[in-house]
Amino acid sequence: MYHQHFLSAIGTDLGPLDSGERVLWRGRCAVAEYAFDEASSLPRWTLPEETDVIVTDRRVRYVHVADGTQSSGELFWLWPQHLRVQPGNRETGRNATVTQIQLVCVGPAGTYPALIFAGGDLATVGDADRLANLLRKTIAHFRVENADLIGVPAPQVRMLSRLAIGPEFSNFQGGAGQTVTVLGSVPVPAPELPEPEPEPVHQEDAPVSGPRAYADRPGREADALRAEEAMRAERDSRSAEPDLASRAASLAARVANLVSEAPEGGQTNLSAYLDEDYRSGR
Repeated sequence: MYHQHFLSAIGTDLGPLDSGERVLWRGRCAVAEYAFDEASSLPRWTLPEETDVIVTDRRVRYVHVADGTQSSGELFWLWPQHLRVQPGNRETGRNATVTQIQLVCVGPAGTYPALIFAGGDLATVGDADRLANLLRKTIAHFRVENADLIGVPAPQVRMLSRLAIGPEFSNFQGGAGQTVTVLGSVPVPAPELPEPEPEPVHQEDAPVSGPRAYADRPGREADALRAEEAMRAERDSRSAEPDLASRAASLAARVANLVSEAPEGGQTNLSAYLDEDYRSGR
């Protein structure tokens, strides 16, 4: 899950506008990003009503400086899929809600990040309607003019051309609000996330082999005892019967091999192995 899409790293300077980029509106308002695909979600980040907002023919940019720290971000007109004006209610006090302009986009992995503007110079429903009308026309014009680059098909271009003319947003306090779908949107790219640092390898988790692997297995003490008995049997057989010496030596080698090859976390039944070996007369 990505935590934010439209806010740059703290202290980032977005730099000057592009050559030929035109400023269409400038004001101050609160800015926030929400996850519209998550019910009752809290904002991913917020900037206060003193945030400087600039709407151009290519994007919206916002900058806020407090205590020498700059927070800034932007949203290009490639991305919004829905534009909505949500009027505030008629309540007062804690139950009161403010009028919002919502730019809802399609994000990665089925998400819907949205950029919200409210308060400040958008204190009234009429203020929000006027800015939303400008945004609707600007986004539609941008996609018509760049249809070939964006890949907008001809039928959608015709509908966008009509959207650049109307319908106008016209809301009232406490109303249900209005939403316009803007065709030809491009999904918001996933933000570049820092690569996670490798977790330290604890001593008990480190891969082991040979004697250490045997020492870390469950049942190691019983297996070691049985292996020692096998070795003792080998020495006794060498001094008692020469024909058994070679068999005992081979048995001891197989015992050692079986112990070393036992899977980590498993337990080798050496007792059964030895009994079977001696019964078969190997």
